[in-house]
Amino acid sequence: MNMLTQWLKQRWLSLLLSSSMLLMALVILGLSHWLKTQTSPTLLVREVSTLSLPPPPPPPVPRQQQSADNAAVSLQVEGQGAVLQKIEIDMPPLDLYKPQEMLIDPMTTQWQSLEVNWDAFELDALDSLPTLLTPLRVTLPKSLSRQGIDTALIKLDVMIDEGGQVTLIEIASNPYPELAGEIQKLVRTSRFSPPQKDHEPARARFIWPIEIKS
Repeated sequence: MNMLTQWLKQRWLSLLLSSSMLLMALVILGLSHWLKTQTSPTLLVREVSTLSLPPPPPPPVPRQQQSADNAAVSLQVEGQGAVLQKIEIDMPPLDLYKPQEMLIDPMTTQWQSLEVNWDAFELDALDSLPTLLTPLRVTLPKSLSRQGIDTALIKLDVMIDEGGQVTLIEIASNPYPELAGEIQKLVRTSRFSPPQKDHEPARARFIWPIEIKS
């Protein structure tokens, strides 16, 4: 019986000692955690040296503005300003002459005539009669055809030059004014063989009768 009591007592002492050590370990662990949360962090402050940079240079002055400033400076003159020297120039006297009057005698002055020279040979004075080289194309206007007119006879006073070209002097006979345009076109397009007088080129003037049919 004493041995059992002694064994139980040792057993309780061992259990109590183990519990005490466990409790102490828990207390130490909790205290260590609490100290970590209460301690403030340490800040490390270092001194930093700053380097000051020189100010930037001023912007370049524009060329035109600089030239204007130089010109303005060069024009500043002390006192009353620049003095212009008066230059006297001796001018020789001018001799003026009255133009001579031109006397024109209308009786002795020969004036050139502006009239066209229509001098030409008649057909019977030529070596041979001129021949029409171009076709005779004259159209009777429709206004005359509607009036029942199907033929018309016109007479032209013409001159043929040395090259055979026809010039209309006047319309000797034209019963219908509507034919004026056709007459002008006919004269422009007609050519004759060059007239000759004594085997030399000459001009001829005659009345040219033309019959126009529809």
